[in-house]
Amino acid sequence: MPVIAITGGMASGKSAVTGMLKAKGAVIFDADKVVHEYYRDETSAVYKKLRKIFPQVFGEGGLSRAKLRKVVFSDNRKLRILERIVHPFVVKDLARWVEKNNKLKGIFAAEVPLLFEKKLNKYFDRAIVVCARESITERRLKNKFDAATCKILRRQKLQMCLREKMEKADFIIQNNSSLARLKSEVNLLWDKLFSL
Repeated sequence: MPVIAITGGMASGKSAVTGMLKAKGAVIFDADKVVHEYYRDETSAVYKKLRKIFPQVFGEGGLSRAKLRKVVFSDNRKLRILERIVHPFVVKDLARWVEKNNKLKGIFAAEVPLLFEKKLNKYFDRAIVVCARESITERRLKNKFDAATCKILRRQKLQMCLREKMEKADFIIQNNSSLARLKSEVNLLWDKLFSL
């Protein structure tokens, strides 16, 4: 069975698709979740490096992801520093996960937001791109982040344009409607994955 990657634009619904695949029995690797675990684990190399380089994002509760977002999304140089710290660890964990599951039975899916940007697609048999209209993703971002963060995210070109991602995809899931419609698309995808 294939090891697949799920990617897409910001607020496109990648996590919703990943959750639906998990509910159907897929084994999931969530790159964002792995990063958040590094951020919480005071003993991790990532946490220690961030504490040294970005002390302003730490408080009594440890690392504040909201503060870190504001710092790095408003300064490309700091964003590149963060990426150089975090990405090697994520890639190592991802490669280990793929290798472990590559020959097992079942569907294995990893949510990887920067799949093509970081050339991580080489680890996967297939790539799924989840996409939604810009007006919809804009609304979702506004619901998720404060106004200042939304402005920064719009200004930054952190990800490859959606059209390029779609051209590289093996499967495309449109997420412009209801959760019921998205679930229907995931069901169709599930059947296709089992026929590979």
